[in-house]
Amino acid sequence: MCFVHLKRNIRRNMGKEASKEFLKKLHQIKQFSAGLEEAVERFKALCDRYQRSYPYFMKELKEKAEKYFNFLRYPENIRRHIYTTNAVENFNRRIEEIRLRLGGYFQSVEILEMNLFLQRERLLQGRWKKPVPILKANAYELRQIFNRKFYGQTQNS
Repeated sequence: MCFVHLKRNIRRNMGKEASKEFLKKLHQIKQFSAGLEEAVERFKALCDRYQRSYPYFMKELKEKAEKYFNFLRYPENIRRHIYTTNAVENFNRRIEEIRLRLGGYFQSVEILEMNLFLQRERLLQGRWKKPVPILKANAYELRQIFNRKFYGQTQNS
């Protein structure tokens, strides 16, 4: 789950004043934590403070704490580009607009697949043609992180 959705859930599930204070502390955790372990530890401590008022919600947040701060595993200069799902949400919004123009549903799986392909191609020829420079500059390091995470798990199985 992305950090942006975490903020949205906090605003939705907590009172106005409590969520405002919680988000302020959350921002401090995000900005000033040295690494993933420290951020998760501090986040769980923050959740413990609100446990009495929001027991079920805080339990849920603590269970997913590591997922919220996964972006801290990446180099600091690219973190701000990966802790959001804006690109994915943009793509999904485009597909949803097409679906609504077609009467609220896709007539067949083939039509859906064709629309997905066309939207992907439009993005590749337009906005996604040039990658974000900082991500391109760190492509090697990102590939190494990916390889350690995925190929390390499958090759040793």
